[in-house]
Amino acid sequence: MSCALMLAREGHSVTVVEEGLVGHGCSWGNGAQYNAGSALPMAHPGVMWRAVRWLSDANGPVRLSPRELPRTLPWLVRFLRTGRLQAWEAAYAALHALNQPCAGLYREMLGDTAWKRLFRPNGALHVWRDVSSGALDERVDGLRTRHGVAFERLGAEQLREVEPALSHEYRRGIYFPGSGHVTSPPALVEALMERAAAVGVSIRTARVQAIEPGTEGVMLQTSTGPHRCDKVVIAAGIASRDLARSLGISLSVASERGYHITMRGTCGAISRPVTDAVSAFVATPLDEGLRIVGIAEFDAPDAPRDARQNKKLQAYARAMLPDISINEVTEWMGVRPSTPDSLPIIAPHPRHAAILFATGHGHMGISGAPMTASIISDLVAGRASRISQAPYRLR
Repeated sequence: MSCALMLAREGHSVTVVEEGLVGHGCSWGNGAQYNAGSALPMAHPGVMWRAVRWLSDANGPVRLSPRELPRTLPWLVRFLRTGRLQAWEAAYAALHALNQPCAGLYREMLGDTAWKRLFRPNGALHVWRDVSSGALDERVDGLRTRHGVAFERLGAEQLREVEPALSHEYRRGIYFPGSGHVTSPPALVEALMERAAAVGVSIRTARVQAIEPGTEGVMLQTSTGPHRCDKVVIAAGIASRDLARSLGISLSVASERGYHITMRGTCGAISRPVTDAVSAFVATPLDEGLRIVGIAEFDAPDAPRDARQNKKLQAYARAMLPDISINEVTEWMGVRPSTPDSLPIIAPHPRHAAILFATGHGHMGISGAPMTASIISDLVAGRASRISQAPYRLR
């Protein structure tokens, strides 16, 4: 929707082809936070040993389905390579360039009224149970400082001042004043859709069955008939992988399934997103309740949900916020389109310039969407982008 809105504002006639309801894919159930320098590439120095511990722990946040291993193995090899220091630092720089402007860009796209209704710029908090930071923490601090990211290290007493309901087991944390969250991820997508519709964007409810590039544009074969266009932007989440394959492109995008639970009536327990950095889950206060998001489950997109994952999230929630009552709970699972280096793919097809990709945002779709739309608009217009497009090349 961000791409559609920005392109329409530049005078293009835009149609969004969506099989289901707009905003009801991965965007519907995400963690609702936006990151201004707080997020790191998933692969980092030493990640292999951490991943081994996670995979060997039945209650850990990572699960790799044996049936998905043949498809995931090449992705995992690239993931480990990204964990090398130089590659990791370069990936962080590119993530920061993409995500840092997101709050301001959303304000431009939505207008002040909608932005103030949806966005809560209250910062974000990362917390740990151990007392001392390690060598990697010091390196991360230096990396963030070099990129101008504002952050403050907090001790146990300061954590309780910021978020009194947190477990006393948390001994240290980092506060990021430039980050924040939205009150409802679906409402954000709907607001973008309303703004897009106001400048002429139309929605076509259909499934794309084939993309056929030609000398005079591109023909989409859909479940409701053919649709000819001058250019196509493939921003279809994990489904982008299959659409790319039909065009002779193998995208390095894994099906990384995430889970959430949302507990109604408990949104006042915290006032900002809180990330447990070791267990890799996030608690965010939303209009509908307190959301706990986590789990990295590498399995086929259409594989059945694993009910054990939601039980893990309930246990995580109780450990973080021991005084909350877990009564009315909704559960959800969605598929993150994740790349090995955590950088999205925002680039044209190498042989068909009329076909563009905007996919692979993994855990950071809210943060990356506005600048992705800006890059796509620049590619369509044939002009230089405000940031380098090179890190987001087709790969």
